[in-house]
Amino acid sequence: MNRSTALYLLVAATLAVPGTAFSQWQWKDGTGRMVYSDVPPPPSVPDRAIVMAPGRVAGAYRPVEAETAPKADGQTEAKAPAPDAPRARQVSVRAKDKADASNDPDQAFRDRREARLKADLEAATKEREQLARQTRCEEMSNYATGLREGMRVSKAGPDGAAHRLNSDERAAELDKINTSMAQHCS
Repeated sequence: MNRSTALYLLVAATLAVPGTAFSQWQWKDGTGRMVYSDVPPPPSVPDRAIVMAPGRVAGAYRPVEAETAPKADGQTEAKAPAPDAPRARQVSVRAKDKADASNDPDQAFRDRREARLKADLEAATKEREQLARQTRCEEMSNYATGLREGMRVSKAGPDGAAHRLNSDERAAELDKINTSMAQHCS
């Protein structure tokens, strides 16, 4: 393989990397291990433990712990960080807002994701129940057809031995199946 072919393959392999590979979250968990994921960290992970977030260069996602100065009305206002601090998004913070997790921009994403997962789970459960109901209805319909057409049907007696249904028992069983189908399969 000549040099230009190898270079071409290297460039092609680099471009073939999906965009999701670059949209990874990195943070340190409570034990100090580095965690890599394509979803945001759980709310229990402090912002200072997040190393990288999607759309930001590695190391750029380091929130500045702003010093706060008390104001006369009991609120606090964020002071500007020291000039040697890394440049980051600076926000004026009130003391009660600092404890409020709703200011977290990723919290809205987590809430939407949780709601979507809940809705998907409910839809899947309903679909499974509908499929099971449809299967039971088909089985009852087949059984009713067999009873109407004179198929031999036997039931277990009190002693556990099978005994065949006579015409009166067959009619009673057919009425029972038709009532059940009317209730559950309409």
